[in-house]
Amino acid sequence: MAKYQLQYGRGVAEVEIPWEEVIGVIEPNHYEPRFSDQERIIRHALAHPIGTPPLDQIVSPGERVCVTVNDITRLTKSEVFVPIIIEELNRAGIPDKDITILFANGLHKAMTEGEMQRIIGEEIYGRVNIVQHDGVNGDFTLVGTTSRGNKVYINKVVTDADRVILTGGIILHHLAGYGGGRKNIIPGVAHQETIFFNHRMMVDPRAEAGNIEGNPIHEDVMEACGLVEPDFLFNVILDHQGEIAAAVAGHWREAHAAGCAIADELYKVPIGKLADIVIASSGGYPKDIDLRQSKKGYYHAARAVKPGGTIIAVAACEEGISREGDPFAQWLQDYRTLAEVREAMLQEFDIGGLNAYRTREVQDRARLILISELDQKTMADLGVETYGIDRLQQVVDEVRAAAGARPTIYLMPQAGLTLPSLVTGTRACGA
Repeated sequence: MAKYQLQYGRGVAEVEIPWEEVIGVIEPNHYEPRFSDQERIIRHALAHPIGTPPLDQIVSPGERVCVTVNDITRLTKSEVFVPIIIEELNRAGIPDKDITILFANGLHKAMTEGEMQRIIGEEIYGRVNIVQHDGVNGDFTLVGTTSRGNKVYINKVVTDADRVILTGGIILHHLAGYGGGRKNIIPGVAHQETIFFNHRMMVDPRAEAGNIEGNPIHEDVMEACGLVEPDFLFNVILDHQGEIAAAVAGHWREAHAAGCAIADELYKVPIGKLADIVIASSGGYPKDIDLRQSKKGYYHAARAVKPGGTIIAVAACEEGISREGDPFAQWLQDYRTLAEVREAMLQEFDIGGLNAYRTREVQDRARLILISELDQKTMADLGVETYGIDRLQQVVDEVRAAAGARPTIYLMPQAGLTLPSLVTGTRACGA
């Protein structure tokens, strides 16, 4: 028997499995940063932008600058790079009073003052203008309509600024292929109507993690971002330990594409075969802060399991099904099959439906077992098999026994950041 540790909430869970049954541990690849110091990585990217001049040659004294920053659900080391960007702006002649940080909340709930300070640092928080985006009740400008008919309403803080700088992190994204870049426009600072129009295209099979080719959600957001035409982008790519592995800066399109290529090196993992069982941790807090965030883990795990196999998803979900208050639970209650959710989504899109769709999509492929703090009876009523962390070993043993003699098992300790890709070749995991 071999012992394996999986991050669970703010702690660690342990499970024992016969070593001969584990055909691979699927986790993010090692990436050697250009510099060992995170600040040097940031400053090097800012000094060597892709597709634009450096920031100090773009902004001019007297201009009002809007810097978009991710909210608390997207931890990107912004507390490290935002002060450096503000420093660069100050050096270029832009005083603090002409700088506004707009938290790109999308449709997430408003943050507390403490959360905002944590994201950008207390010193910066007390110096520049701070605005939280409200996707429902904010002030918006219609900047145009995409070729798919999406009316693009954008926060007036962005449209009223002389210069717009997008910041954030590039990770795999289950709708747009990758996070970062243009996603700070939609959903980051867009109106609910614009976000819903874009996100309802998720029923297209090309709208999936790690793919932008023909992805309608990505293409629609790219058009929308082109209507805004941000002046500069700064994005980081984090490793599985949450440290900055790389950074890109420059044109919002070209720099982001370069960052996505680095994200592929980190997060896409070739596998040689599918397994009977996949045991997947979303990666601990805050990646498993609620079921809405945790779904990314079991969604990725579905790429590594045989049809009809079993996914055991380890995710604490300390803040419930959705901390944002969207009707995720209601959609699970009302629609028990993938076909039912898809039909309802085509009738009227809802963020709760989006999350239910991804969950039923996984269940359509495999048995999904959730190991969580969520109430087991409530989850059973919603059609999601759930057990407490104290049952983890028992569940694993029972699933192994049901799979027959010597089942094949993958472990995914950072499933939210790891995308298995089935390939042939001796270098693939599980080959």
